[in-house]
Amino acid sequence: MRLGYIGTLVLLLIAVTTCSVFSATEDEIQKALEQRKSTDNLKSNYSLGDSNYKGTGIPSSLNLGADELRAIFLKGELSNSTTNQEKTSDSNRKAKLSLKAVPGDGLVKLSWKLYKHTPKPEDGQLRFSINYGTESGKLLRSVDAGTADSFVLRELKNHQIYYIQVIASASKNKLLIFQTDEESVTPLPVEEQGSKLEKAFLKKSPTLHDNLEPEAFKRELHQFGYDFFKNSSPNVNALDNMPASGSYILGPGDVLNLTIWGSFSGNHELTIDRNGEISIPKIGVVTVAGLAYDQARESIHKAISRYYKNFELNVTLGKIKTIQIFVVGEVESPGSIPVSSLSTTINALSAAGGPTRNGSLRTIRVMRNGKLENVIDLYDMFLSGDRSKDMRLQNGDTIFVPVIGPVVAVAGEIRRPAIYELKDKASLADVIKMAGGVTANGYIGRVQVERIANNNSKVALDYFSKNGQLDGSFSSVEIQDRDMVKVFPVQEAVRNVIVLSGNAVRPGEYQFRKGMRVKDIIGSYNDLLPESYMESAEITRLAEPDYHKEILTFNLRMVLNGSSEDNIELKEQDTLRVFSRWEMQEKPSVAINGYVTNPGTYDFNPGMTVRDLIAASGSTKRNAILDFAELTRVTIEGDKARSTRLPIDLSKALGNDPTQNIPLQPDDVLIVRGISEWIEATDKFVTVQGEVKYPGIYSLTRGEKISSVIERAGGYTDKAYLKGAKFTRRSVREMQQKRMDEIIARTEKDILQKQFSITYVAASKEELEGTRFALDSLLKGLERLKTLKAEGRIVIRLSKLDQFARSSFDLEMEGGDILDIPPRPNVVNVLGQVYNPTTLVHRPGSSDVDTYLSKAGGPTRDAEKSDMYIIRTDGSVFSRQQSSFGIKWSDESRTWNFGNFMSTEMDPGDTLVVPQKLEQTAWLRDIKDITTIISQIALTAGTVWIGLK
Repeated sequence: MRLGYIGTLVLLLIAVTTCSVFSATEDEIQKALEQRKSTDNLKSNYSLGDSNYKGTGIPSSLNLGADELRAIFLKGELSNSTTNQEKTSDSNRKAKLSLKAVPGDGLVKLSWKLYKHTPKPEDGQLRFSINYGTESGKLLRSVDAGTADSFVLRELKNHQIYYIQVIASASKNKLLIFQTDEESVTPLPVEEQGSKLEKAFLKKSPTLHDNLEPEAFKRELHQFGYDFFKNSSPNVNALDNMPASGSYILGPGDVLNLTIWGSFSGNHELTIDRNGEISIPKIGVVTVAGLAYDQARESIHKAISRYYKNFELNVTLGKIKTIQIFVVGEVESPGSIPVSSLSTTINALSAAGGPTRNGSLRTIRVMRNGKLENVIDLYDMFLSGDRSKDMRLQNGDTIFVPVIGPVVAVAGEIRRPAIYELKDKASLADVIKMAGGVTANGYIGRVQVERIANNNSKVALDYFSKNGQLDGSFSSVEIQDRDMVKVFPVQEAVRNVIVLSGNAVRPGEYQFRKGMRVKDIIGSYNDLLPESYMESAEITRLAEPDYHKEILTFNLRMVLNGSSEDNIELKEQDTLRVFSRWEMQEKPSVAINGYVTNPGTYDFNPGMTVRDLIAASGSTKRNAILDFAELTRVTIEGDKARSTRLPIDLSKALGNDPTQNIPLQPDDVLIVRGISEWIEATDKFVTVQGEVKYPGIYSLTRGEKISSVIERAGGYTDKAYLKGAKFTRRSVREMQQKRMDEIIARTEKDILQKQFSITYVAASKEELEGTRFALDSLLKGLERLKTLKAEGRIVIRLSKLDQFARSSFDLEMEGGDILDIPPRPNVVNVLGQVYNPTTLVHRPGSSDVDTYLSKAGGPTRDAEKSDMYIIRTDGSVFSRQQSSFGIKWSDESRTWNFGNFMSTEMDPGDTLVVPQKLEQTAWLRDIKDITTIISQIALTAGTVWIGLK
């Protein structure tokens, strides 16, 4: 509504509400309103960089400079950092959380340790969380490990690199947080992980100088022998094709294949019936049950001989009978089991699934006709391959597996660490031998037995070997049930060694020999790499008796020249370090700036000339001035430095004229000038497209403005929609992209921190799950925004050319600028939390916000109505936060308007955005602030972010 229609009403309202006389000129009113508008914009823009995301307004312009934004961020970071430092003690600042990650098959075993941390009761207990992901710096998954110091990440993908970090946080002191460095690890299938021996040789051997952290003693053991039955086939018919020996006893169910040739012939398949007989055609019945296989052949030949002469026969065993045996006791599937008559005790145990881990492997009994027939010790087969007691079974036999007997665990540096069952009395030497013996890495000077004493407590007993002999020292030590034998590794550090490091040809470990000196390791200049620093080398020594570190220095040049004073005698564990020259001295450099291909700083080498420096920088550019350049040189005069300038004729210097191609000195700077008024090829052209008479690419003269290029393009067409003009610039796009990247990185960091912190402050499980879902959604949104690029749009307002040429929007154009003037769209968009997000036809005269919001169904219950905003077709933004009831000046129409945000007129092409409400908890209000930031990033990229998805 225009001021002329409501002026009287407005003045009356002001007079009533203020009880004072209101008197101001139109210019004063306009100035005041513009000042307020600027203030609102400043507040809105400042909220974009607020480190705590307190602002919620949408800025009316997104042209905040990258430097300004970075300064705001740094202010927030410094403030937070200072607060944390004030509240964190010096001892805690020195604390370090270290992480060890060991890959497995589809998993990673993690363990961590906190060093130099002094816990305080007021801080509360430390809790740990694990962040991990498949991209460094983007650890999007999180697991709560509680108060444990180890964890196993499972269900991981083999051959995929995972990046892992552990974070520790005090339950009471929220500022006390430690975190490990990011570790990378790749899970691998078992067959690709390498054996224990392969891993041992792969690992680099440290010395006493290294940070030696003793590994935890590995107690993960499996019961020996039980895995055998996992791979054994329980199939009853698996033995049917095995050849039968001549001693095989025939019985009912066996099938004999009889072949006869000679005076008569025949082929017969004969099954032994229940009476133990076979019926041969034309011969009669022959009893074979109970006979050995060889005896049955003789009986059949004798029976046929009674009727025929001059014949030959062959008897083979066909299908073998099935017998029924009973497997009872501690087995996986006890009961009556049908097995082949060729089966042995081990075959029958396999058919029953084998003994359970509570069953004995050493006292398995076979009962026949109520009597003990055999006792089998499976260790005979497992340890030496002896199956002599694995007897063949008969029908009705019973196999009994008793409860497991006494056991002993053998762990550590043992060839076959496991839990073994004891049969008879066994000594410590017997047990170690049964476990395969001690590995070469095992320390036999002391073996420890962990024992349960009198069913009362655990005790540790140390036994020491004499002269390194196990049998003589440990044969008298009797092992008891549930003992655990521990064989510890030798010291990890390599002894009897000298280490050479640094700028040497063959760095590494050398054998220490008594009386060795420096020259025995570094014998000549050939043992050194180029650019070695000869004036000083270093020996790090572990001084006895407490092995504290001492540093000795010597002149390496003097050593190689035969000086006995510098040729220091070495001691075991000494580390010699040869320095590179540029570790000890400042490396001289020269620089070239200006119109060359690769300006910058380059290493200085003696004898280097001006031409050499230009060659190092690539070459001069086409627009470089060759007859004049400037060489700046610093000269030292006493205790002062003086800068001098030397003119250089580059054309002569490049032609190797000695008067111009002069030798350089360290810190020289060569400046190559360029031709003035030169425009690079990429800066010569702009693009005008859309509703102009002659759209296309136009060349650009220096200082030419937008109005001039539009005039050259023939001016606007009748369809041109000037309010929707889109002007983009390459330099602005680069600045906006840099700003987007900074904000995305900062926002992602804050989201990850909130993901960790919410675990400890959420009031309920529902709040925890809801906030985590919201944060995950925001992270996914950030990932999508990373794929978008900034538009580089500058908000301009086109008008008639004569008016536009006099306006502040008629900018000077730059190479690469694009001006796009669209046709009139005649539609308005309504997006976000409305019942029907849609595109509506623009209707002049009834085109305020309230009208279009009603046509879209109105705001939903999740809508944040106080934060609605309009994205104008020219790229600017007008939010409800900027609006208030009363008089408003419109820059677009150059008129006064009356009303609030809902009465704001919407132009064709405008978009009304209704964001999502996040007000349930304090944490979700923080998420709302982050959502505002993401919305602003999206607008910079030319898209719209509605809220959580």
